[in-house]
Amino acid sequence: MSLLVYPSLLETGVENMASDWWLMQQAVNVSLPLFRHYEWAKPEISFGYGQKWQWVEGETGESIDNLIRRPTGGGLVRHGNDWTYCLVLPKGHPSYEIPSLDLYEFVHASMGRALANQSITTFLQPCEVEKKTGIPGDCFHEPVGKDLMTGKEELKIAGAAMKRTRSAILMQGTLEIVKLSTFNSKIFYQEFQEQLLVLLEQDLQKVEWPAEFLKERQVFCEQFKSSAWRKNRERI
Repeated sequence: MSLLVYPSLLETGVENMASDWWLMQQAVNVSLPLFRHYEWAKPEISFGYGQKWQWVEGETGESIDNLIRRPTGGGLVRHGNDWTYCLVLPKGHPSYEIPSLDLYEFVHASMGRALANQSITTFLQPCEVEKKTGIPGDCFHEPVGKDLMTGKEELKIAGAAMKRTRSAILMQGTLEIVKLSTFNSKIFYQEFQEQLLVLLEQDLQKVEWPAEFLKERQVFCEQFKSSAWRKNRERI
């Protein structure tokens, strides 16, 4: 069995969300974990599934028409100077049974080990004795347990959010490379993938986007750019 790794894409926020959601459907069909790293065609702001769009507008000064609601939870994230990834784990694969916090911890610890090979020191944010309630606001200004941190000032550099359904887990995460004095993306990507293979106990198989990908993804693009989704999480 393999971890299927798709090529990196440089796209808009709507297209990035649609591609991740398309991958979630594919993981269910092939019963294998899927992974991809991607970039943003322009600076954009995404916000969590459970956040109120009015608050996000006020916090960012951006119209809801220019904001991207993710299918996963968490707080708002500013993209453009980050390294973003998507990991999908289908039901039936052993990794689907990993508790969410343990999965969150392992992925961020893996990122930390990959960064350590570039002499970048990191640590995991300790979990609070009394867990805060409510939805996070600004993701990188509000560290939570097992986020990846760095520096004497204890800056958060990596966070993630998940969507767990009866058929799969979607994990969307980001590393704020702008906070790192040195960073080689190719070296990091290779080493991070190797760490994931340890977690999943799989080998790695690189695959191409299929010919029907753009056509099949289009319905998800329509969903993520709609006002009904951005404001009220309504599927079309």
